[in-house]
Amino acid sequence: METDESNTTREASQEYAQEVEKLAHKLMELSFGMPAKTFHGFFKHHTSNIRLNHYPPCPYPHLALGLGRHKDTGVLTMLAQDDVGGLEVKRKLDGEWIRVKPIPNSYIINVGDMIQVWSNDMRVWSTG
Repeated sequence: METDESNTTREASQEYAQEVEKLAHKLMELSFGMPAKTFHGFFKHHTSNIRLNHYPPCPYPHLALGLGRHKDTGVLTMLAQDDVGGLEVKRKLDGEWIRVKPIPNSYIINVGDMIQVWSNDMRVWSTG
């Protein structure tokens, strides 16, 4: 049964997803130096996902469960930050996993494998 609270949450989530999608298009435009509409055809039948994960601080982080190591195979992943953190990135130079210091009220933008494919390996950003 739907409640006013679930309707409000759904509406807020949908609005948030739309705004994040607009931001993604703007980032693509700035990164490639092309109008955002250039990429609209690629996203006509897209599979954007929004996950609202919350990982509270854990006194024993080595025992905490979360999303394991993986590659982002899509285009962009946009991670809203808080003061908890937990994200690690693999440094291309030596393969070492390093923690990303969270900056509250900001986003981390992960460039996915599709950007590398679309740009013929010209758009690959790394931390090292």
